[in-house]
Amino acid sequence: MALAAARRLSSSTSAAAAVAAPKLSSILRYPRSRSPPPKLSSIFRDPKPRSPLPPGSRPRPRPKPREPWEEEAGALLRRLHEGRYLPDPDLSSAPHAVSPDVVKAAAERFGHDNQVVAKWLSGSDLKKLALFGCPTVERRTVFASKRLRAFFNIQEDKICSSCKLRSSCNFVNQEVTRHNKVILSDTMRIISLLVLDACPKELQVTAELKASICKLLKDTINLSNS
Repeated sequence: MALAAARRLSSSTSAAAAVAAPKLSSILRYPRSRSPPPKLSSIFRDPKPRSPLPPGSRPRPRPKPREPWEEEAGALLRRLHEGRYLPDPDLSSAPHAVSPDVVKAAAERFGHDNQVVAKWLSGSDLKKLALFGCPTVERRTVFASKRLRAFFNIQEDKICSSCKLRSSCNFVNQEVTRHNKVILSDTMRIISLLVLDACPKELQVTAELKASICKLLKDTINLSNS
């Protein structure tokens, strides 16, 4: 009789434990109040889709690749590299790969060191370069062009009135002090941008002007080596 009572007590204790103990699956699964984990694809996709272009608008055109004057640009880069105005490597065979800003700064330093060469350059070719106007609206280059025009007594309104960059320039018709010499650093800054084809596409270099620029550059390089 005692044995039967012990068996009943054991079975009732086991049943109570089974009711009280939670199932393993209920411990591991997410509570109902939580959302399921996000999918991997949702982590990497852009949460904010790009808005479409406004009706009637067009995507901005890509800027045209530069087309440096191979022979002249190569000669300029070689001379600047030889004079240590440009660091290694020598990129005279790949002028499209260099930064125009770096080259124009180097060309300006070269011109400053070789100012004596300016007095031997062709006045008629320099005047053609002056009449071309500014190859960019960047401040230092604009004033370099203005000083060259001032040397030849070319009025600013004559050039600015027909300039295709006028609407984006902050120095329209602004005069500068005239110097009694051609400043070679100014000239080299202008020429470097032209031979590297680093000017806005609105500007067109005629065959006549190109011939003058090529002659000025060639003479400058030759005279600086003598």
